Amino acid sequence: MYKKRCKLDVLRSISKTNSKKGQVTVFIIIGIVLVLALALVIAVQTEVIKFGTDEVSPPEEGKVGSFISTCIKNIGEDAIHQIGLQGGYVTVPNSIANDGFVHLRTSPFQVIPYWAVGSTTNIPTLDDLKLRIDQHLEQNLKACVFNSQAFQETYDLIEKSDISSDTKIENSKVIFNIQWNVELREKSGSLVGEVLQHRAESPIKLKKTHFLATRIVEKELQNLKLEDIAQDLIALDHPNVPISGVEISCSQKTWDVSKVKESLQGLLSHNIQQLKIQGTNFEEFPEDLPYYSSHYIWNVGEDIDEDELSVSFDYEPSYPFTFGVTPLTGSKLKSSQLGGSDVLSFLCIQNWKFTYDLEFPVRVRVRDETTGYNFNFAFTVHLIRNEPNRGLIIARPTTTFETVTDEAFCNTRDIPMTVKTYEHITNEEGVDFRNDLGDVALSYTCIKYKCELGNADYNFGDQGFSGLTTNFPYCVGGILRGTRDGYKETWERVITSAGQEIELNLVPLYKFPHAKVTILKHELLEDGSMGQGIPLSTKESALITLTYRKSNDPVNQPSHETTFVRSFDIDPKVVEESEFELLAKADFPYDVDITLIDDKTIMGGYEGVWNVEWAELQSAQEMVFHVFTTQKDNEEELASLLIAKEATSKNLPKPELK
Repeated sequence: MYKKRCKLDVLRSISKTNSKKGQVTVFIIIGIVLVLALALVIAVQTEVIKFGTDEVSPPEEGKVGSFISTCIKNIGEDAIHQIGLQGGYVTVPNSIANDGFVHLRTSPFQVIPYWAVGSTTNIPTLDDLKLRIDQHLEQNLKACVFNSQAFQETYDLIEKSDISSDTKIENSKVIFNIQWNVELREKSGSLVGEVLQHRAESPIKLKKTHFLATRIVEKELQNLKLEDIAQDLIALDHPNVPISGVEISCSQKTWDVSKVKESLQGLLSHNIQQLKIQGTNFEEFPEDLPYYSSHYIWNVGEDIDEDELSVSFDYEPSYPFTFGVTPLTGSKLKSSQLGGSDVLSFLCIQNWKFTYDLEFPVRVRVRDETTGYNFNFAFTVHLIRNEPNRGLIIARPTTTFETVTDEAFCNTRDIPMTVKTYEHITNEEGVDFRNDLGDVALSYTCIKYKCELGNADYNFGDQGFSGLTTNFPYCVGGILRGTRDGYKETWERVITSAGQEIELNLVPLYKFPHAKVTILKHELLEDGSMGQGIPLSTKESALITLTYRKSNDPVNQPSHETTFVRSFDIDPKVVEESEFELLAKADFPYDVDITLIDDKTIMGGYEGVWNVEWAELQSAQEMVFHVFTTQKDNEEELASLLIAKEATSKNLPKPELK
């Protein structure tokens, strides 16, 4: 009443001192003030009932919102860390976790899916990562909030809608946006407020780590960088990892295959750890290690300039390791011995050449140095016969097959495939054609199990091709081999798939008798010319190697090679029955290397290129090789001649077919 009376007094005073026009103005002003006051009261009441994340809220509601945001951040970062541990997965699917061919197991409970196996990739995208984070938040946020006793004693939290997550993966952070209507009520039932929008952030640079990881795999598929490193380590010719060599000795050289494997794994483990990514954070190699600086800093793109990221590579001997080396005798690698027997008693030459098949995984870790976050992924590395080759996959042994015999494994053949067999003739001069070829013995090897499939026949089953249709056992990367007398053995790496057709191309060979080979020696005269060719003496022998290499082979590996010895100490009957093999039905250039030996002393030889014409080869009655020799006793002069053997040989006649 007091307030009303005051207001009336004020109005009377105004009405006495102003005109009617003034009175109207005053009433209008008062009305506006009252309307604004009423609107403010309504706004305040509305604020108490509902608020957003950026609005001022009562203390209780602020605590609830902060608690929910903490849950969101913890669950979101848990998803990101699981993704980092498991190559892009919060939970690894059973199809991957139960298949040892497609993951690297790092503990009894942890696997890292391979992002690349051979040429097949499985790289998760950023959209995949976002979806997995969103799913993890939507599945676990409710439990985090409602299982807590933080507010249960005083308030009730009531869920009014489903949880909807929309994660944003940005360059420098990850933002977790949640749409979830949660009411906060007192125990009496009175509404304190509700929260609709929730937001939390993580400083982890998931986008940058994922981008760099993806780039590394893409460049590995293009450049075969890890295969090159493995190939270089084999080529080092470590004492315990032999590759090729010749030695004048009567003691056969042997290597234990388990020691070879162990030594090679040690080389890989140490050196792969040295690999760095250009443009990232790493410690420079010392100046006294120039090889590492030039070979172990990998440029995966000029756009990589990330001082906040570092990358580490590792292979551990405990990782799966498929290892094959040929030729192998039992558990030993052995040199081939020429001489030191009844056949060639006065001369001993040890020579060896081994080829390696390798498949092993490499784990890569991209680290965000600003937060300590690690993003792990893995891929497999492949060498076939010493050569990088991601297109051919060696199946890795798994516990599934360890107790299976050849017979039991081959009895699981239930995948029908067709093999077509051809005679393939091709050379550097444009010859390239195929003919159907039957009577080819086929076999299929998977890990350590071998299944004989039978023979491919001409016009198999009246289907118009030479080959065989039969069932194969399942194998991720088995070897299909084809053999036939008079042809080079051929093979293809095959992933079994119902209805697949595989083609095997066999290269024809021509057998030439040792008895028809003649070696003529020419004495190197003082003026550099060669004397007249004369046959070898009974104390002399020659080691001959003929090698054909394809000019387009990037690693210059022999496509065909044959080695044999001519000596009068060899039993004539053995010589009469022996043959060596050359490529047939086309002309081929061979690198010819001959070493002339007299009483264990190298005294000359020949080195050059010889083009063998097929028309002459198949009708030849004699093959003649010319070698140089010298009577010089000066070992240094003789050594210089042998080092320049190819240049010295240019004064000799080319090999001949007569």
